[in-house]
Amino acid sequence: MNTYHSAGAAGDLPQPLASGERDAHSGRGKEDDIDLLRDSLAYEIKKAQVRSYEVLFELFGPDALSPARMTALCIIGTQPGINQSALADALRVNRASVVKVIDALESVGYVERQSIPDDRRSYALAVTSEGHAELRRLTALSRRYEDIIAAQLTGRERATLIKLLGKVAADK
Repeated sequence: MNTYHSAGAAGDLPQPLASGERDAHSGRGKEDDIDLLRDSLAYEIKKAQVRSYEVLFELFGPDALSPARMTALCIIGTQPGINQSALADALRVNRASVVKVIDALESVGYVERQSIPDDRRSYALAVTSEGHAELRRLTALSRRYEDIIAAQLTGRERATLIKLLGKVAADK
């Protein structure tokens, strides 16, 4: 990929920049041709994710549930009776992955599978009393966590960022 002069007479093809030369319109130099991270939304999202996970595990402790398991527990808690397929869709993971998440939550006593009378292939998921207690604890910690990771943002900026990231995460 080359950076090209964008100016020229009508019909002229853009010409590659000479070494060290900057494009008058974009301000980009030839060295930018290999900079995958320059102006990269994906890289900034990844850096924010890494920082947010560092803060999360510092605040919640090294033995905390993973963010995916916390999210699954929250979804099951707020949507009692959700089945595994719907949970997989909500988490944007495949069924095999969601089974592992449910198995882990079940093994610590936070979630239970309940038979669905008319569907022997599917289970309704429910949060146990221990799971509800953990959700209340996680919710309180999450409020502090959110304050820490959003400390550099105004309330309006935080709301805008959430809205914009929702657009980035949307399917179409």
